[in-house]
Amino acid sequence: MPTHVSTRPHSLSVFATTLATLAVAAGGLLAPLAQAASEYPKRAITLVVPGPAGGTPDVTARQLAEQLHQHLGQPVLIDNRAGAAGGIGAAAAAQAKPDGYTLLMGFAQTMAINPVTFRTLNYDPVNDFTPVARLVEFELGLVVPESVPATTVPELVQWLEDNQDKAAFGSFGPGTPSQFAGQMFTRKAGVDAVHVPYKGSAPLVNELLGGRVHFGFVVPQVAMPHVKAGKLRMLAVTGPERSAQLPDVPTMQELGYDEVVAGGWYGVFAPQGTPEPIVTQVSEAVKASVESPAFAKLLEQQDLRAAWLDGPSLREFQQNEIDRWRDIAERTNFQAQD
Repeated sequence: MPTHVSTRPHSLSVFATTLATLAVAAGGLLAPLAQAASEYPKRAITLVVPGPAGGTPDVTARQLAEQLHQHLGQPVLIDNRAGAAGGIGAAAAAQAKPDGYTLLMGFAQTMAINPVTFRTLNYDPVNDFTPVARLVEFELGLVVPESVPATTVPELVQWLEDNQDKAAFGSFGPGTPSQFAGQMFTRKAGVDAVHVPYKGSAPLVNELLGGRVHFGFVVPQVAMPHVKAGKLRMLAVTGPERSAQLPDVPTMQELGYDEVVAGGWYGVFAPQGTPEPIVTQVSEAVKASVESPAFAKLLEQQDLRAAWLDGPSLREFQQNEIDRWRDIAERTNFQAQD
């Protein structure tokens, strides 16, 4: 009778050897990343801002860069990449080496609204990036020029009803929170107004000052000097809280316009594949920056609110924002652009 010889010990030995080989290989691959993370940062960091120099996001980014320099020990350089609703800057950051030396200042527009309002993008706001931290959030303000005789939202609705043949509202671009807020407002109020898009908040405010459009939802910090000078009137804000600079101005929700919730936020993102220790280090530095007295002073001046979130929380928030804006686009019959 032949003797049965078990091969199990040999199989286990081969399996163990294979595991050991894989572990050594994985260790070899991870070692440079671990070393890079432990030495980070050892040179200047670039923060891509997908908008022009001088705008509110740029001002915020430059203050953040100063604070990050103090907390990380290396200069943070601003790279303004405007165009394509922020798509040019976002795509450039997405294609950068994932080593922590290129970061993106992501906006609500670039990271949550563009995937809803464009049929195709040259970057993926979810899969091309690792969220690092959210910085701030803000609302929009419903503004009218001196030429419109309305000091409250009900008075504006009445004026629009009486002037539907000529009423027009401006936005700071198609497929932006400004356009959606205007359309949700007219939909809820039961009035008609022609939509006139502009290229940014500053041109929109200029057109409001000239009376060429009759109302618009604008970034408050851009309109605030003209509001304080009496050239524009802010009738309401779109967020859950009143403006710290204009505490007597009600929210749209207080006035019964629950649908008109629109605003923005800024966050820091890293190219996908950036080592987790670096992401965590930058996230903590962003938190310390946002909590600094200098940054708090800037937020007060710009009518922004500190709203730090860590990376995982920002990822969840971002996905919820994409879903929310998709629902708004559907309700306002927005047609995605090419």
